[in-house]
Amino acid sequence: MQSLEIANDEVTIQLCHDTMDIRIGYPALLSPGDSFPGVIVSAKNEGKASVSIKSLTTCEIVGSALEQTYRANEPLAIAVSGEVPQDGGYELLVELSPAAGGKVEERFYFTVLSEYPKHSSGAAYTNAEGRMVYLPDYRGNRLPDFSGVGYMGGGVELPELPVKVTLEPIPGDNTSRIQEAIDRVSAMAPDDNGFRGAVLLKQGVYEIAGVLEVRAGGVVLRGEGQGDMKKLWYDPRQIGSFEELKASVASKEATVLIATGSERRRILKFHGTEDVRVPLTEQSEIIDSYVPVGANSFRVADPGLFQVGDTIILQRSGNAAWISEIGMDQIPDREDGGKITQWSPFELHFEHVITAIEGSRITVDSSLMNAVESRWGGGRIFKFSDPGRISQIGLENLRGIAFWTPNSDGVDDTRHANEFVELDNCHNGWVRNVTLEHFNSTNGAFRTGRGSKWITIQDSSNLIADKAFYNGKGYDPTGRTFYETNIYVGRYGFYLNGQSALVTRCFALNNRHGFTLGSRVTGPNVFHDCIGEQPLTWSEPHHRWSVGGLYDNVHDMISLMNRLNMGSGHGWAGANYVAWNTEGTLVCHQPPTAQNWSIGHIGKKDFGGNRGPDGYWDSHGQHVEPRSLYTQQLKDRLGKEA
Repeated sequence: MQSLEIANDEVTIQLCHDTMDIRIGYPALLSPGDSFPGVIVSAKNEGKASVSIKSLTTCEIVGSALEQTYRANEPLAIAVSGEVPQDGGYELLVELSPAAGGKVEERFYFTVLSEYPKHSSGAAYTNAEGRMVYLPDYRGNRLPDFSGVGYMGGGVELPELPVKVTLEPIPGDNTSRIQEAIDRVSAMAPDDNGFRGAVLLKQGVYEIAGVLEVRAGGVVLRGEGQGDMKKLWYDPRQIGSFEELKASVASKEATVLIATGSERRRILKFHGTEDVRVPLTEQSEIIDSYVPVGANSFRVADPGLFQVGDTIILQRSGNAAWISEIGMDQIPDREDGGKITQWSPFELHFEHVITAIEGSRITVDSSLMNAVESRWGGGRIFKFSDPGRISQIGLENLRGIAFWTPNSDGVDDTRHANEFVELDNCHNGWVRNVTLEHFNSTNGAFRTGRGSKWITIQDSSNLIADKAFYNGKGYDPTGRTFYETNIYVGRYGFYLNGQSALVTRCFALNNRHGFTLGSRVTGPNVFHDCIGEQPLTWSEPHHRWSVGGLYDNVHDMISLMNRLNMGSGHGWAGANYVAWNTEGTLVCHQPPTAQNWSIGHIGKKDFGGNRGPDGYWDSHGQHVEPRSLYTQQLKDRLGKEA
């Protein structure tokens, strides 16, 4: 049911059909020969209403109902005579003319389908031409297009920057030497592609007692090999001293950075300055009452303020009524007395590029990852600049090890580097062929920050010692006292907080949250062809309405669920997520006003403590075609060569 506020008239429009599924997140399907859907209009004051049905393939009107008057407080049922014709997608348009003045258009959708291709999903399938066909729900929500993630928006090979400075390892701390080399390359003039060059670290062992920073675009830090990305080289049960560790890895054909010292820290940061997403004056309200997930166009009040090629923020509001609708203002107390923070209204900010303007309709370069609804606060777009961002930066072909020794109880005392690399306030960057050992922070061994976009992390791994090392007394990083540690602390492997990141062919061993996203992450983001081995708990959107993520052929424990009062009231952690041909254990719940999709999962279906209703489960126990949603969407958008 859709409720609208129109010129002081409260109007409710209800779509009706005997057999069609009229629920958010479930395909609205009919068969040839079925009757058309109808609507029921009710309002506090009178007005006129008409209904028409258009084929989205031919743009022809295939059914209509003449204009009728609806009376105050008297529901009016409007039927469209006839039967639905051939297969295809259809739009049902309700036009309202309230007596108080104004005009409103409301759109609903359905698909006519004779039969599914074999081994396909009920939400999307490939047609005879080898392209994806999406089956939307009655509001138009469908699987989003995730193909625009990764370096340069996808479909582009990572570049090879020329070496400008070469270093050999020396005994003792190498931090200042490497930083000086980074700074030398950073001071060079970039070429037409924005490339400055690479700092090459030759094979060997480099002690890192401090922190390295890349603050200019076009700079790459490169080694000569990561070694076996699925093998944990450093086992503190076997290696008791730093000299033993150096000797054990020196013979490996790899560049190894060993983080020394007792300071908990991140070893390497690629980052611009804070002035990212600086709003400009041009802005306009979205005038559609509903813009569905998966759409890439919408109408605005002032289209003349914008031009094709503009970079914009689409700001989606979630007001107090929406927070109440999804139940996040009534999170129950924790049994252990831990603090719960009820949610308050917030906004999501999605970056887009305008690709077309036709009348009041704006088309952008990628799918919306959250529906925009006027009743929940609506949305708006505005131009922005990002002068603080850097680009064309990368980390390649090396191994990082956090050195630590067991405390008196034989476990990790946590006094060591716990994070390795972060990319933030940047776009078009990458990490490839990097293996990390014993970096176990809640901030992620590999991390993208909120100011990041179009980042690729590939062929990399995060390896942590087995849980026995984290089940005893550990060191409180505040320095106050020793405390009883728990194996479920830290251990975030690949942790995404920005937009349009691609993590592909990566591996996590003994991670707590191997492939995870933070709160209110705007998406799209993709984990593709990744493996979590011996996970301690879930890979997941972790808390507070992260939207628009894809787990594509990921083998791990994965949860898309209502975390309710876990943490500080993490609640609905992820919305509009897709698990496509995953394997392992999966929780998939449906958030109110949104959906999560499980398609082609093989393995256990977990109910996640029954904190939410099932999401869209399809083909549980058998993979579907195409094998990869991400690569199929990339091919559809850019061609097979991508």
